[in-house]
Amino acid sequence: MKRRQWLRGLVAVPVLGFVRPDTLPLRRAVFEEVGSSVLMTLSLPTLFRRYDKDALESIDSGFDTTLHFTLKVWQHGSRRLVDTREVEVRIRRDPWKKRYVVSIRENGTWTKRTFTERDAAVAAATKLDRVRVAAVTALERGEDAPSYFVTVLALRNPLEPPDEFASATAAAGRDLEWFGRLVDVLAGERAEAEETVHVRTHPFYLVSQ
Repeated sequence: MKRRQWLRGLVAVPVLGFVRPDTLPLRRAVFEEVGSSVLMTLSLPTLFRRYDKDALESIDSGFDTTLHFTLKVWQHGSRRLVDTREVEVRIRRDPWKKRYVVSIRENGTWTKRTFTERDAAVAAATKLDRVRVAAVTALERGEDAPSYFVTVLALRNPLEPPDEFASATAAAGRDLEWFGRLVDVLAGERAEAEETVHVRTHPFYLVSQ
């Protein structure tokens, strides 16, 4: 039977100086130790803002809206990167079954969930629900050991998906490149995605056994 523990959180201390991972906006997350893994639950509802009707209505078009999450575990109080993981989520409405489909790719495996209401599907798509962020063996244990925190870079419909998710067709690639160039001209710089959220969690540590 796997051992499951809730990991203790610490009060985050503001850090002055240059912009660093530990100075990103703070979001409350839940951490668990389950077997050999550290799991995290975190919701990022602002990936779909309620006033952004185009983004919400695009889900009903039948085409995938893609969310890409980059999770990085850092040792608190230092610049040491402990681990990096990627999660991809796709959300769309199936017009034939009249259901919203949320597909999640984690550790190379796809899982699917269906919903009757769009709001419920969006809530599920923007929630990292008990995702694995690190192996227990990669972290030190105990109250006197270092604490850690996670940064999350979330992109809605990224213009240039990471290599491990670059399985789009050549036509789709050309469309993305054309749109990227248009953004360059109009805004003077290349946007990363339709919507970007970059946050950090409160620090946590592994409790003593």
